[in-house]
Amino acid sequence: MMDSPTPVTKVQAAAPPELPAPGQFAEVAEDIYALNVAVPCKGLRQVALWLLRGPEGWTMIDCGWGDPETRAAITNAFDTLLGDEPLVRLIVTHFHPDHMGNCRWICDRWGIVPHVTRAEWFAAKCSERLMYIDDLDAQARFFEAHAIDQALLARYQAEFILYDRGVAVSPAHQCLRDGQTLTFGGTTWEVLAGAGHSPEMATFYSAERRIYISADQVLPRISSNVGVNHWEPAADPLKDFLHSLAVIADKVPSDALVLPSHGDPFRDAPARIRNLARHHEDRLDQLMADFDGQKPRTAGACMATLFGKKLDGTQIGFAAGETIAHLNHLVERGRLQRISQPDGRIHYQMIHEQNNV
Repeated sequence: MMDSPTPVTKVQAAAPPELPAPGQFAEVAEDIYALNVAVPCKGLRQVALWLLRGPEGWTMIDCGWGDPETRAAITNAFDTLLGDEPLVRLIVTHFHPDHMGNCRWICDRWGIVPHVTRAEWFAAKCSERLMYIDDLDAQARFFEAHAIDQALLARYQAEFILYDRGVAVSPAHQCLRDGQTLTFGGTTWEVLAGAGHSPEMATFYSAERRIYISADQVLPRISSNVGVNHWEPAADPLKDFLHSLAVIADKVPSDALVLPSHGDPFRDAPARIRNLARHHEDRLDQLMADFDGQKPRTAGACMATLFGKKLDGTQIGFAAGETIAHLNHLVERGRLQRISQPDGRIHYQMIHEQNNV
């Protein structure tokens, strides 16, 4: 008589951990701690900084907005967790102020040089000098050419939070590159570069631990802002964003724990990436529905379709840039054409199928 087959028990992955309360830290995986700190941006509210313990010492990923409250939270985490162990490495995933803010303060305190991708480093150094998207006059002229409402432009210029108010960048960096492997936190990580939200965001995947540190590239509840600025007026960052997401989906398995910069940890990055792609397809369809035959439209006229009207100054800048990004992507797809008017205004016009023959 044959023995009965042994029943197979399906092992369920543990529920993803939650972030600690603002200003607090907690262990979310073995020797990986999340430090949750506030950011002065309506809608975001917080950013997660990561502290990883390894045989050589501690690694910190991102460093928060440069204000006294954030520095107090970082100091408390250092005093409690590090003890006599050194902070040996600071990694900054991208140049945005809630990630780069305390870079110089941390590097000066520990005598280290930050690890950053080259494009993010250049963006940080330009932004520190109020260039790039923080050149409000140039950016406002760019938005004005796209017919963004004058009252919104005035609010944008009055309320936009400038980079140098909360960021001090160290004088040198160590360059991270896509595909590079690094060892920290007791494991090996592969750098997976993201694009679209920022020029060359560094994210990190450990195949050994099945953990993905996703920065702002893959978030659990929102899509990161994907915008166009005056430096590259015809750019298509949405194409870059979607392409880099597809690459990440092929690398990061569904059972990997994802540690995002905004929102609680989660699993199934490929499913979340499919949702993000659908979200942007829906927004492209929304914009196309705004066009009536051959009648041209401006980004200013289209912006309310995607974002409504209740926006603060910083959100106005994000909304205008993202509306232009979606319109430029429709140009790249051959569904719209971009037309420069004699007065400098930029219009977009539907391309009918018969014109594509």
